Amino acid sequence: MKKFKIIFFSEVNSKFGMPFFKRIVKDPHFEIVAFVTTPAGKLCSYYVGEPNPVDLEEFAKSKSIPVFRPTNIKSTDFVAKLKTFSPDYIIIANYQKILRKNLIVLPKYEALNFHPSPLPRYAGLAPFFWMAKNGEHNSGVSCIEVAPEIDGGKIVAQLPVHLTGGETSPEIRNKLFDKSLKLLENVLQSIISGTLSAQPQDKSLRQYFGNPSMNDRSITANSSLHDVLATMRACAPNYAYLFRNDKYIPVTAVGYVLQNGSIPFRCQGVQLFFQPATNQEKVS
Repeated sequence: MKKFKIIFFSEVNSKFGMPFFKRIVKDPHFEIVAFVTTPAGKLCSYYVGEPNPVDLEEFAKSKSIPVFRPTNIKSTDFVAKLKTFSPDYIIIANYQKILRKNLIVLPKYEALNFHPSPLPRYAGLAPFFWMAKNGEHNSGVSCIEVAPEIDGGKIVAQLPVHLTGGETSPEIRNKLFDKSLKLLENVLQSIISGTLSAQPQDKSLRQYFGNPSMNDRSITANSSLHDVLATMRACAPNYAYLFRNDKYIPVTAVGYVLQNGSIPFRCQGVQLFFQPATNQEKVS
């Protein structure tokens, strides 16, 4: 039985990467020969402060898999070290540095990246935030060939995910993470059977999003009720911000009824009441 050699890339505390890591490790057709993650002391901000943290470095060491935490993935010395493992594939699941050509061409067959969005839509960062903010209904998950353009490589496989348009960011994340594992199963089977193929993305449909700005997270007097609710869902479980009296006030909830300590605020003709994250704006 042929055993495919994999170099796995992920953030050290990634809840997206950990299930991928465990799934590939247990498959007799694959051998993870090295794990590449973030520099020592650096965590992916997506998961900081969440319950049930994970540690992919610790898991790799428990399986006697060599761990690399480079500060410069462009380094010729680093690439030379990875080359000694003679990988068949690189598999990426939530690694936030851009691979250059010297890494992309390293594996015998392909470098593959799993992205929790229906590429070419929602390329880039924070897809769950933007899907919640946009009230997205037609989502999905993708596996692509790694290319110099961020999330721009040829599509290897995809699966659709239906959303109601009313989910919070964490709810969308959970749905897309679960579906991504099913997509991984499909891709691994295609590798084993030798049927992996790829098709170019339709770049006319490409949407690229960056990290949400303060304005993206904020509610103003010009916000519609739809915008208010979408922003609250997108920012969950973190704060949204109410822009009032030239100040950004962190808020955790909104309703139609005055509650103890809530802030009255009128948005496009609708009277709403926001619960502040602190008591600094308490209403008497």
